[in-house]
Amino acid sequence: MRHQRRSVEVFDTPSGMGGSYTVSIVEELAADKVRVRVWYGRATAQGWEVWKEWDGYTFETERAALTNQRTMPLFK
Repeated sequence: MRHQRRSVEVFDTPSGMGGSYTVSIVEELAADKVRVRVWYGRATAQGWEVWKEWDGYTFETERAALTNQRTMPLFK
């Protein structure tokens, strides 16, 4: 049986378009740099519902740009 992740540790980071992305760290690059994954969708009873426009997009950012650390449920 495959283990399904029930939640993920996320942060907010500026999108550069006037808002913010909800992201999780996927790789530590340096003391001040990380690669992050965008979470764009919603939690449902069946699991994470992907909204394809941005969900899964990865990019590098400064660790200092990550704010509002929290645990986000992937299931409702």
